[in-house]
Amino acid sequence: MNKIKFYEELYASCSYIVARRKSIVLPILIIVAGIVLPLLSTILLSGEQFDNVNSVVILIGIAIAITGGILLLGRLSGKGEPYHTKSGKFLTTRTLAYDRSRRSEVLKAMGSGDINALLSIPTCEVSALCLLLTTLKDNSFAAAQLFEYAELEYRELSRVTVIKG
Repeated sequence: MNKIKFYEELYASCSYIVARRKSIVLPILIIVAGIVLPLLSTILLSGEQFDNVNSVVILIGIAIAITGGILLLGRLSGKGEPYHTKSGKFLTTRTLAYDRSRRSEVLKAMGSGDINALLSIPTCEVSALCLLLTTLKDNSFAAAQLFEYAELEYRELSRVTVIKG
């Protein structure tokens, strides 16, 4: 099950789905907060009685700044995430697992383009059939591809199917 290939096929089939990186404003604000927090602590809490508090605040500030740095690196690297240009929102991707006996039911729901019918099919813990599903939060747009686990690999059972809810 190759998500990168799935995304590439989705970008090729829908002109309004593009790869876009998320904003870097939030990670930068987190880094700034991690730097400013210890500075404010040392300015506001000066004196010998606050040495332990300042040490803890400096440690927390370093952890916050490192977290922001990791988020920033994540947002600056890679090709981006699927973005729906008409609604201006990022898509979320999840994997649904089905029993092998539900194969025709899942393929029928995908073929009919009914996202509600697809989501109403009972899932299971065993991933004999896996549905890679990318949707908007309100399910007004969805794209899916069905895979079957056989011989130690996931094999495509369908092409990337665009479903409108």
